[in-house]
Amino acid sequence: MPNDIAKNVQLLNTSQRPAYLLQMIQEWLNLVLGLVVMAVAVVLVVLSLQFHAQSAFAGASLYSLITLGENLAGIVLYYTRLETSIGAIARLRTFNESVKPEDRDEHEDVFPSEQWPRTGAVEIKGVSAAYDADEENPSLALRNINLKVESGEKVAICGRTGSGKSSLVALLLKLLDPLPSNTQQVLIDDTPLSRIHRPSLRQRLIAVPQEAVFLPDGTTFQSNLDPYDASTPEDCKAVLVAIGLWTFVEERGGLSAGMTAGTFSAGQRQLFSVGRALLRRCIRASSLDGATDQGILLLDEVSSNVDRQTEIVMQEIIKREFTDYTVIAVSHRLDMIMDFDRVIVMDKGEIVEIGRPIELSSQRGSKFGDLVRAGNKRRGEQA
Repeated sequence: MPNDIAKNVQLLNTSQRPAYLLQMIQEWLNLVLGLVVMAVAVVLVVLSLQFHAQSAFAGASLYSLITLGENLAGIVLYYTRLETSIGAIARLRTFNESVKPEDRDEHEDVFPSEQWPRTGAVEIKGVSAAYDADEENPSLALRNINLKVESGEKVAICGRTGSGKSSLVALLLKLLDPLPSNTQQVLIDDTPLSRIHRPSLRQRLIAVPQEAVFLPDGTTFQSNLDPYDASTPEDCKAVLVAIGLWTFVEERGGLSAGMTAGTFSAGQRQLFSVGRALLRRCIRASSLDGATDQGILLLDEVSSNVDRQTEIVMQEIIKREFTDYTVIAVSHRLDMIMDFDRVIVMDKGEIVEIGRPIELSSQRGSKFGDLVRAGNKRRGEQA
C-alpha cells in the first residue's frame, strides 16, 4: 500500500507539472505588468505635478493606467487559452488523419453465425506480425509462427517478459494484424481470420483479460456481468453461484444494486471476469439446439494478480465449465498448467519449444524446464 500511494503521488505530480508551470508563468506576467504599470504611474504623477496639469485629466489618465495592467494580463491570458485550445484541435486533426480505422470493410465480409466456431480449431501458418506493420521497417512482435491447435485442446503459452505471449492472443482477436503477406495464413475453423468482421469475431471468441474491466461506478451488478443484456437474472444468479460470489452480491443488494470496481477485492474482480466468460458460454450453449458446446476460450495472464487459492478456484471453474472448449492460456505460474495438453514456449516473438508440460519440465536442456526451475528458485528465495 505505501508503494501504491508513493506511485500515485509521483504520477499526480507528473500530470500536474504542465498546469503548475503555466500558472507560475501567468503569475510572473502579472507581477511584471504590475511593476511596469507602477513605474508608468509614478512617471505620470511626476509629470502632472511638474507641468501643473488639470487634476481631472490627470485623475482620468491615472485610473486608465491602473486598469491597463489588468487589461493586458487578461489579453495575454485569453490568448494563451485560445492557443492551447487550437493546439488541442490540431492534435485531434492529426490523430484523425494519421490513425487508420481498425475495420477493413472491403475485406472483412464474413459475419459468422452465433454458433461459430463450431469446433474451435486454430491454425497459424508461418505468420509474422508487428504493431507498426504500416511502417517501412516494422519491429516484429511475432516471427514465423507455425501452430496448429486441435478442437478441444488445452494449450498454455509461456515465456519471459516481452517474448510475444500476449501478442499471440492479440493476433487471434485481431488486435494485432499480421504482415500483409501473411493475412490469409491464420485460420479458425478453416475460415481465414482476415475475412472475419472484427466486432463479430470478438463476440464469438470468449476472452478473459489480465485486468478485469468494469462499467462506470453506480452500474448494477447484472449490467457489469452481462453488458449486452442478453441473459435473465436467473442466468446471472446461476453464474454467480458457480463462481462463489452470489452470497457476496446478495449481501450488497442483489443484482439490481449499484456497484464500483472497489466493491470487490483483486481476486473477486478476476473471478467476476471469469463469470462473464461463463455467462457468455451459457448464452452461446442455449443457441446450439443440443449440439456439442465447443468454442475458443482465450486467457491472458488471468491469475497474475490473484492469490494462489483464488487461482485454484479459477482453474477448477475453467476445467469444469469449459470441458469441450479449445483453451489457449497465457500463464506465468507454470505449476498451474502442468495438466494442459501442450505448452508453447516463446522467446523474442518466436516459438522455441512445444510439448507436454510434464515431459518438458523433466528434460535436461528444455526451455520450459529452465523456466520451471527458475520459478521454483524464486519462490524458495521468497520463502
